[in-house]
Amino acid sequence: MVNLMQVDMLQLGVLQTQMDNLSVQATLIIGFALSMWAGETLMPLLEDDSQLCIWKSWYHLFFASVFFIFVAVCISCCLIIVSIVSYIKQAAQEAALIVSTGAAVAVTRQHLNTLNYYFVVAYASFTLSAVLLIILYVGLPSRLPADTAEHRLSELSGEGESQEGWGSELESIVELFDGTFSITCLDPRNPRDNAVRDSWGAGIAAANTLVILSMSAWGYRKFLFVRQSYKPLQLLSWFVTYQTEQKQKHDAVASLPGNRRSRIDSEVDSTDTSARGGLPTSPK
Repeated sequence: MVNLMQVDMLQLGVLQTQMDNLSVQATLIIGFALSMWAGETLMPLLEDDSQLCIWKSWYHLFFASVFFIFVAVCISCCLIIVSIVSYIKQAAQEAALIVSTGAAVAVTRQHLNTLNYYFVVAYASFTLSAVLLIILYVGLPSRLPADTAEHRLSELSGEGESQEGWGSELESIVELFDGTFSITCLDPRNPRDNAVRDSWGAGIAAANTLVILSMSAWGYRKFLFVRQSYKPLQLLSWFVTYQTEQKQKHDAVASLPGNRRSRIDSEVDSTDTSARGGLPTSPK
């Protein structure tokens, strides 16, 4: 009995060590992801006269929207991991000491598998957001097509004012050697450009807020499930179910011939030990 408890406690310690490593990695990813939302990163993307601005075309806006959503998903998943791990470490120790070490190990292993899945989602989101950030900085055109810029310039030039006057007054519009015009981003004097910037900015902010609120609600729901799983009644229910399954397996093996029974019985015990992390002790 004592040996089984010691083995279970060692396995529980290993699981908690794995959770600690997972929590540390999630915390590091949170720091890197938040740096993507920092002012030095966002400022060139959001300024309406920058060559890196996201307002100049529909594909700039598309990549930027996906980038912000992936960063929000990454941070939300990492926060869920860190929060749940901090609770599981305490709840698992208490469950092992009060109820059953075997049940605590099995439930903790189940939650660790779920947290590993969340970490994969967070890591994939972080990787994709990093790729999208590179695309936004160097993979997309830094100026609008010449015909679009010339069309905007002609719209804003007005009567009695030359295109050269507008070009010299608005530095984002330049005339190329071939006589065409290009612009770095949107023209702040154009009401339509301002409307596009404001509407898309509000949409991106709303989408990120929705993602964060949805992930927070999901994380709270997961926390309630984890807390419920460590309740004494839940652990005792698991223990009774497990003992019933074990009894059915051994009864089925006992009905077999001698040599075959010994071989299958050892295979059942080996498979069950590796799956459960050790036989559970009796409830305390």
